[in-house]
Amino acid sequence: MSTPAMPQAGTALLELRQVSKLYPNGTLANDDVSLSIRAGEIHAIVGENGAGKSTVMKMLYGLEQPSCGSLWLDGQARVLADPAQAIAAGIGLVPQHLHLLPSFTVTDNIVLGAEPRRGWRIDRKTALRRVQSLVQQFGLEVEPLARVRDLPVGVQQRVGILKALYRGARVLLLDEPTAVLSVQEAESLFRVLRSMVAQGLTVVLISHKLKEIRDVADRFTVLRKGRVSGSGRVSDFSEAELGSMIVSKAPPPIPARTRQRATQPLVEIRDLQAHHADGRLAMQSLSLDIAAGEILGIAGVEGNGQDVLARVLLGLQPASGGQGRLQGRRFTGLSVREVRACGVGYIPEDRMRDGVAAEMSIADNLIAVSYHQAPLARRGWLDSAAIGRTAATLMQHCGVAAPSSATLMGALSGGNMQKLVLGREVAAGPRLLIASQPTRGVDIGAARALHGQLLALCEGGAAILLISADLDELLVLSDRVAVMAEGALVAHFDAAGLSADVLGPYLTGAQRQQNATALLDNAVTFSGVPA
Repeated sequence: MSTPAMPQAGTALLELRQVSKLYPNGTLANDDVSLSIRAGEIHAIVGENGAGKSTVMKMLYGLEQPSCGSLWLDGQARVLADPAQAIAAGIGLVPQHLHLLPSFTVTDNIVLGAEPRRGWRIDRKTALRRVQSLVQQFGLEVEPLARVRDLPVGVQQRVGILKALYRGARVLLLDEPTAVLSVQEAESLFRVLRSMVAQGLTVVLISHKLKEIRDVADRFTVLRKGRVSGSGRVSDFSEAELGSMIVSKAPPPIPARTRQRATQPLVEIRDLQAHHADGRLAMQSLSLDIAAGEILGIAGVEGNGQDVLARVLLGLQPASGGQGRLQGRRFTGLSVREVRACGVGYIPEDRMRDGVAAEMSIADNLIAVSYHQAPLARRGWLDSAAIGRTAATLMQHCGVAAPSSATLMGALSGGNMQKLVLGREVAAGPRLLIASQPTRGVDIGAARALHGQLLALCEGGAAILLISADLDELLVLSDRVAVMAEGALVAHFDAAGLSADVLGPYLTGAQRQQNATALLDNAVTFSGVPA
């Protein structure tokens, strides 16, 4: 673990000078981009999905090479041919989608590939000591001996940051770091970033969220359609001025909803329980109802059982007690295909892990849940012409532009991927849609389009279970909001007139309602006899 010398604060540390990036397929991702990152600052690279932010980050880390222009580090022109050279130069990357080994401990993941050794053996005591030292130095609360698979996504991100720091990063590149965090976790991350800068590190933050830029960044560079559309000190610009640099026109507001008090449940869940692989209780005696045409929002700090609820309902994780019914038919305890056949759709919180196959085509991804059904399949054989037509129709409906449906899914921006994931689920006509963090990591324009799809599905009579760390999203879209803490429902509200201030004490666990359940007023508990 090395510690490169820190340059004097305020000097130009890392620069791109008139850099363009043209891909072989003709896509111009960056066009004459110049930016300067000063030592000892938090510099935000801001823009919509597809604006070229991630391509800039990849060039700074040696994952991509400029087609023209130059990269400067410490006042000298440099060529970072690969990430190994970037790491050696003191540049570390924490990607939006982390590359961690779930079965390994936190310490094993952090030191992997750079393990301290005693002879030919890995010196685990030294590795643990170094990791503990970094945790203490930067205030990144994480248990070094915990298994990564047992950690919520927000804590896994801290592991990614520690991995970069362990390798001696003096410049830390963070790609959409709050996309996987609750409001409280994001605020905690910002405190950590400020602490890092106070200790001499430099942070480059990719984001499309204006509020977090104003909260944490010192300076910014805005990209729009691959070009720089503005830059400066954050404090010199209003939020409206920053927004006008990011988008050419303001995104439409979320459509107003006419909320009707529902009384008959379409979805009934009673006393649902689940355990972690190590035997710990993950979800305890959870009961809720959702009516046709209703959105029930689930709020909660990351890691309090929301992800377990979603996985159990879809059949990805077994329940250890209780059951759920859709239109009177039991759907829990079945295989994923059987659950989907009951009319359940699913938008996973981690689209790269559970929602898409990045190495496969758009068409292959869009038929992933219905490839075995007509008209996509005939007598056990896939109909390529029908698949092509279906994919093209879905792409047009979702507003996703790509050369063709044969384009690899991984070539799309995060916002376009998410539009297609939601479009695929909506096209299947679910009676219940489990939407977990549906707008995570997408810009406001894409988020509005996704909200429109959810509301249209709801207006068509589907029930939606909306799990989101974005309280504004929950409060605007939901008919009712329930709060989860420590694997249980601790509060239940009508969304009309509800505010984040009211939810706050329940999110932190400071308050609980007695006998809190998300049941409709006249809900009748079913007998529990299997269908």
